[in-house]
Amino acid sequence: MAEEVIEEEEGKKEELEDEGAPAAAWLLSYADMMTLIACFFILMMAFANYDPVGFTKKTKEVSKHFNKDKYKSSDMKLSQLQEEVSRHPELKNKSKVSLKDDSLIVSFSGSALFDTGTHTLSEETTMVLDAMIDIIKTKDPNFRILVEGHTDNQAMAEGTTFTSNWALSGARAAAVVERFEYFGFDPQKLIPIGMADTKPLVPNEDDEGNAIPENQKLNRRVVIKVLEPIDKSKEVKMGFGVYFKDATE
Repeated sequence: MAEEVIEEEEGKKEELEDEGAPAAAWLLSYADMMTLIACFFILMMAFANYDPVGFTKKTKEVSKHFNKDKYKSSDMKLSQLQEEVSRHPELKNKSKVSLKDDSLIVSFSGSALFDTGTHTLSEETTMVLDAMIDIIKTKDPNFRILVEGHTDNQAMAEGTTFTSNWALSGARAAAVVERFEYFGFDPQKLIPIGMADTKPLVPNEDDEGNAIPENQKLNRRVVIKVLEPIDKSKEVKMGFGVYFKDATE
């Protein structure tokens, strides 16, 4: 009888030992899963630094590493566009062209496109602008276009159409954008911005408050920025309203 009890107890012990191994393995898998989830949220917090510029740079560097051929092609496209615009006979003497922050920047002096105090393109200046737009469209009609209108700090004269430099600079930017739309560019990819006199290249006045006409002339300008298209198909939502987008954005 005692032997049967002992055998029964030993049998229960063996069953518990057999059940303990799967239980330990299950807990190990669960712990691994929780560790991975913790790592995921740590990475999410690392990216969520509320710095859109920094985030864009980070994602761009990562994308460049895995998409070297694509970015080489993209940079080459803008470089070729810069070269074509720079050597065009109607544009090279009336504009300044440069590449900065992965965008092509074409700057026209205000007098090159508009008469003083107006926002209407003359027939001659329209031809110059159209020549540039045609080059851009030939290279890629999906480019995003940002147009900035800048003025000097002189107050608007009485009796003029506009009551402030904000209105004048915005109207000039809109007039340029309208030419891009005329050539078939998507209006959703066109952005006109009136900057007034908030971003001067050089001081409008000297230390005594006297106007510097030469500097004011430089500050009156229209800046056209050609940006890479956005690939919407590569936009992936990761939750919490966070989107990971192609770094060209």
